[in-house]
Amino acid sequence: MRLPARSDIGRPLGPVAFGVLWFAGGGLGLGPDAAAALACTAWIVVWWVTEAVPIPVTSLLPVALFPLTGVLDASATTTAYGDPIVFLLLGGFLLALAVERTGLHERISLLVISRVGVSAPGLLFGFMTATALLSMWISNTATAMLMVPIAIAVISQTYTVTDGPQVDVGEGVGEMVHDTDEDPADLPATRFGVALMLGIAYAASVGGVGTLIGSPPNAVLAGVAESQLGVDVGFLEWMQFGFPVAVVGTLAVWATLLVVVRPTVDVVPGREAIAAHKLAELGPPSPGERRVAALFGLVALGWLTRPFLISPVFPEVTDATIAIAGGIAAFLVPVNARRREFLLDWEYALRLPWGVLLLLGAGFALARAFQRTGLDRRTADLITGAGMTELVGLVVLLAVTVVVLTNVTSNTATASVFTPIAVAVATSIGAPPLTLMATVALAASFAFVLPVATAPNAIVFGSGYLSIPEMAKVGAAVSVTGTAVIVVGVVWWLPFVWG
Repeated sequence: MRLPARSDIGRPLGPVAFGVLWFAGGGLGLGPDAAAALACTAWIVVWWVTEAVPIPVTSLLPVALFPLTGVLDASATTTAYGDPIVFLLLGGFLLALAVERTGLHERISLLVISRVGVSAPGLLFGFMTATALLSMWISNTATAMLMVPIAIAVISQTYTVTDGPQVDVGEGVGEMVHDTDEDPADLPATRFGVALMLGIAYAASVGGVGTLIGSPPNAVLAGVAESQLGVDVGFLEWMQFGFPVAVVGTLAVWATLLVVVRPTVDVVPGREAIAAHKLAELGPPSPGERRVAALFGLVALGWLTRPFLISPVFPEVTDATIAIAGGIAAFLVPVNARRREFLLDWEYALRLPWGVLLLLGAGFALARAFQRTGLDRRTADLITGAGMTELVGLVVLLAVTVVVLTNVTSNTATASVFTPIAVAVATSIGAPPLTLMATVALAASFAFVLPVATAPNAIVFGSGYLSIPEMAKVGAAVSVTGTAVIVVGVVWWLPFVWG
């Protein structure tokens, strides 16, 4: 008998959970507004987790549910979808599309990779470095899709085909049994191939924490900090904290892969890195590449210098203003003026991840609902009631919880639910709110265990170079490393740079 799909279960389960919690809220000690907010959140989270309908569609539920249940009026709910952080990401997405359209991202990645040689640690380091750097500025999905074909070409030049249908990829990873009818040269036959694919997926996630536009959970933190704490976490402020964490996190994941997977590459005299050949084939940078690099550089310079150069003269200018100005400029900077070609046109811009922006807006609406109804304080009381009041212990508990959840649901959705809770928990025990909020933001991006956890994981899994048990086994070890990086980053590094 065919079992029902996850989405088939989720469609009725969401409304059922909504009804049960709304009417049972009084028994939980909640007021009518808080019970309604909890019921709405349950419906939204169930549909996010089960993907009962497309995630962007679920992200529109607050607009329908909050006014109907009295949680928030229509104006307050829809205003959340126009939060300045949403427009910061919108501008960043437009610039990223311009970079992709000109091919500049491919040149950057090949340049980094071609400098690291052909040893297994060196190649893995080069790919992860290029992936992490690109993921800070363009989506982790686009980064992974760019890097995987290059990685496959490199793997085809570096592994040695063995005799027989079974190839051992190491005790730390497992074994793959191949069909003897297939060409073994096309099969995932080495520890190096497994490590390289996983390194790309993990670096795309870790690198995203380096900038405010690199990963949506970072933007969730900035939006909630502004709305609930009155704190402006700008591009420069986040980068002072996030960039070192991304660097250390990438290095830590790289070292963990070397220990767990133990990749090796046979040294063959005369073999040259495939990236160097591809880079030579690209030729000199095109006018489009040079102009989009200049535009992106100007926007990044604006983000970095806004607090001390732009704000004193134009105090109303925000990072979102700069991002949108850069996005508009991409439609105005010509690549070929005679043919009326520009860095970006609207047909290409339709590739914008509109669903991410809706998801982010839903997260901000949830945060407002939690705060207005007091549901955040009630949840915080339950957490602190467990007796965990020491900061390091709370950070570990929160990081582990979010890391586990982000492997089965959207990282933005997870961050949207837990960030307001983190604020309330911090307030109830007298801890710095940004410490727990940063814990949620980082942990929501550290999804390493399952292919469904994040798009880069799914992309590298789709390459055929590894199995789900391999990803889960290695991902569990990398999750431990990532959690340690989070704890060190938020407990010791964050207070040093933010005070």
